[in-house]
Order: sequence, then structure tokens, then C-alpha cells
Amino acid sequence: MRVLFLNQYFPPDPAPTGILLREIADALAAEGHEVVFASSGQDYRGGQRKGSRMKRELQGLWALFNAAMGVGRVDAIVSATSPPLLVVVAAVLAKMRRARHSHWLFDMYPELATALGEVPDGFVAGMFSVAARWAYRGAACVVALDEDMADRLRGYGVTARIIPPWVFQSLITARAAQPLAPAAMGKAERFWLYSGNLGRAHEWRTLLDAQRILETAGAPWRLVFQGGGPSWPAAQEYAAGLCLTRCEWKPYVPEDQLPASLLAADLLVVTQKPETCGLLWPSKLALVTSLPRPILWVGPTDRAIARDLRTLPQSGIFPLGDAAGVAGWITRLDVDFPCAMRDPVAIRATGLWDWNRILTGVLPD
Repeated sequence: MRVLFLNQYFPPDPAPTGILLREIADALAAEGHEVVFASSGQDYRGGQRKGSRMKRELQGLWALFNAAMGVGRVDAIVSATSPPLLVVVAAVLAKMRRARHSHWLFDMYPELATALGEVPDGFVAGMFSVAARWAYRGAACVVALDEDMADRLRGYGVTARIIPPWVFQSLITARAAQPLAPAAMGKAERFWLYSGNLGRAHEWRTLLDAQRILETAGAPWRLVFQGGGPSWPAAQEYAAGLCLTRCEWKPYVPEDQLPASLLAADLLVVTQKPETCGLLWPSKLALVTSLPRPILWVGPTDRAIARDLRTLPQSGIFPLGDAAGVAGWITRLDVDFPCAMRDPVAIRATGLWDWNRILTGVLPD
């Protein structure tokens, strides 16, 4: 079987979607299948800082289409969702090549763009939505990240498989090299960490307001943002307006150092704005839930991610705006409590096995 993988980025670019697709491809290649790739040739992190996003994404789609047209015959096509509406391009290519198309839905467009106010909810968004619905319905399999996303797809008349992102093999290896000891309690100073991309879909105001409460109370906590993203400038400006003295901004760390940097923190933070529920899934959750650290979730409290995190005793779950609740919960972390780590090796193996059966025509039960 010859399989074409379509995505805006592939390794060595650090985009998570490209790494996940590459691991599926490597698993197929290990079984004797032939795999080929088509990307836009763009840069994930650098591209976020360059010019018009719409222009960049349209250029990416065109580059992907041209790259895919040059790979020759394929039996199956696997697409992700970057650039937006790549699913439509993949569906067209599948028709042209008479290939089976499987789509892994990471970000649901145009719904995500309209939810964030990036695209008006009007005629253009409606036409994009019609095109996406046609592509979803024509796919042999559509894979969602959680039940909320699967529910969104049911509104399109599509029954999706659910396979959440897993921890990359390189991160599993780096994690295995670290002592997985619980966080030390009672230190003179402790810090809570937001690591990764701070995008438009992620909440930051509640975190900064909670840090102000902690500083006013004299609590020994620092708030650290590690990474980057389009919301950094606004968050930094807001932090300056609060006159915070224990808030730090650090760059992305190399992938092989990421588990160690997370384990250095006393508390790990994941956030999501409610309007994006079911339209994306914070990929950092996979790694965060495999580490012996408390997890703070700021986002929808009654949806799939919150329900899942409630099964872990170390989770604190709060809605946007509840800075007082967040600060109060953090101050209570001075007392020891259990952390239930998930096994990233088993989760990754299950995800790869499910994708193998999808692509070889034997769908999971």
C-alpha cells in the first residue's frame, strides 16, 4: 500500500500535527508499506510572526496541492487540518487519484476561525462550511480528538472515530530519562507553568489575575509562561498593567528538554476558551497527564476535557474568570496529595494500532 500524508508541516519542523502523522507513517513503513509526504515547506513557529495569516494559509494550500500532484500513484491519503480547509484539498486529491481518504481533525475550520472572530460568520464562512461538510462526508474515515469534537461532526452527519493525540516517541524517551518524583512541597518559592503556544484559543487573563491575588497575599508562587504565540504581546501588556513582580516569560525549550522543564515546575497549566470547545484539543494535555504534577485546567468545566481530568486526583478545574478560585486552590497545594500518571507508551501504542487498522481497511470496533 502506498500512503500519502498531507500536512502544512513535517519534521524536522516542531509542529505537533506533523510529528504525529510522521509517527503513523513510520509505523506503516515498518510493516512494509510505502509512505510519501506533501507539505507546504513553511515554518510553524516563524510563520506565526510573518505577514497576513490568510495569505500564508492560501499559499500553503497551493504549495501542498502542487506537492501532492507530484508524488505519483497512491492508494490512501491521510490529511490533517493545517492549513485550514486542507480536508477539502485532500478530498479533491482523493477523487482525482481514486484513493481512500482518512482525515484527522485537529482544528475544525471555518468554525474555529468564526468562534475566535478571525472570520465573520457570514457568506464566506458558510461556503467554507459547505465545502468542509462535503469533504468530511466523502472521507473513508474521520478521526476526532474527543467526544465534544465527535459531537460537532455528528451535526454534519458524520460519525467520527475518536483518537486523542499521544506523547511523541522522542518525548517519551526524554521523559524516561527524568526522575518522576512528586513535586517537593513546602519550598521557599514555587512556580506554576504555562508551557507551549499561547494562541487565540487559550485563556491567559484568569492566570494573571490569579497571580496578582497570590502576590497581594504574599504567597510564594511565580507564574511562568514558556513558549510563545500570538497572544503573548497582549498577555505581557496586561501583566505589566497589573504590576506583577513574579511573572516570567521564557522562550520555547528544545523538545528533548521539554519533560525536564515541565517537571521543574510545581504546577502545570492548560487552558481553553469555551467558544472553541469541540473545535480543537490542547495537545499539551497528553504529556501533562503523564507527569506527577498537579494540573490546573481553566476552561469549560462541564465538557469532555474537564470530565476526563476529573478522573485524575491532581486536577483543579475552573471556569474562565475564576481567578479567586484558582488562587485559593494553588495556595492549598502546600499539602501533599496523590498524582495519577497516565502511561504514554500504552496510549501511543493504542493510537498507532487504531490508525493502522483504519488505513489497512480494518476499522476499530
